[in-house]
Amino acid sequence: MKAVLLIFVLALANCHVSEPFITKEHLTEIKEKSSFETYSFEEHPFRNWSESDIRSLLGTIVPTSTPTAVDMGEGCDVPESFDGREQWPEYIHKIRDQQRCGSCWAFAASEVLSDRFAIATKGKVNVVLSPQDLVSCDKGDMGCNGGYLDKSWEYLKKTGIVSDECLKYTSGGGVSGKCPKDILNKKCPNGKPFHKFHAKSYQHFSNNCAIKKSLMSEGSVETGFTVYSDFMSYKSGIYKSNCSGIMGGHAVKIVGWGVEDGTEYWIIANSWNTSWGEKGFVRVQTGQSCLNLDTQCYAGTPDVDRLFKEAFE
Repeated sequence: MKAVLLIFVLALANCHVSEPFITKEHLTEIKEKSSFETYSFEEHPFRNWSESDIRSLLGTIVPTSTPTAVDMGEGCDVPESFDGREQWPEYIHKIRDQQRCGSCWAFAASEVLSDRFAIATKGKVNVVLSPQDLVSCDKGDMGCNGGYLDKSWEYLKKTGIVSDECLKYTSGGGVSGKCPKDILNKKCPNGKPFHKFHAKSYQHFSNNCAIKKSLMSEGSVETGFTVYSDFMSYKSGIYKSNCSGIMGGHAVKIVGWGVEDGTEYWIIANSWNTSWGEKGFVRVQTGQSCLNLDTQCYAGTPDVDRLFKEAFE
């Protein structure tokens, strides 16, 4: 009995309680350095999350090498501002919630392809595509443990993904899950019609002018960037990072850009639900080299012809 009690006591002594990452002191320090509005401690969406909980959200592998200089688009024939939500209000799909899984890379890629199918077909193909397909079935990436932007687009090109209606998101608790046998056998688990949506091709954009032109003509663009601790506390305004305290890599969807008081910014859709930021969106100042955001942009052309051909075979 004494031996059992001793083991129990030793186990308690070695048990580490995960402390909340967001503290009042942490928020005070961020607020003093920030030009954007931050959450109060009481309203903070990550108030009870530990550091490991927060890091689990950040599943994008962002290159750590020094970013190359980005052409900021001087002389580029585009308007000063553009918002895809206004240009295509029915085709820029709603903010989603990846929950406690590092599947941001899958959400951003699937959302961009969803928007682009709707825009390319003028609403004839207006569906939300399945991030779960990427999380569970894309073996080139690591599900809830992270993924690469280029590899996920290679999967979208070669294999394609089903609709969210066909394969719902189930990895919010942090488990990637196996690729359903029904999907491998070209069937939806719920009996819905099975279709794979492919990217005909995809592109890595080398400068901001190219990003903007693609966004204006074809729709949303995916990007990855390095997240610092102040990003978690963003509530509104234009986000300019203090570039302190790296948390991990993240992927998001760019839907537009603008200028406020001489500061140019990207309009970005996050995947942390509408309770974070500006109803799920964030405006990020362009050209922040520590974020590496302007250099990690990808998007693909939807393969509409292939979809229609396979749908009617």
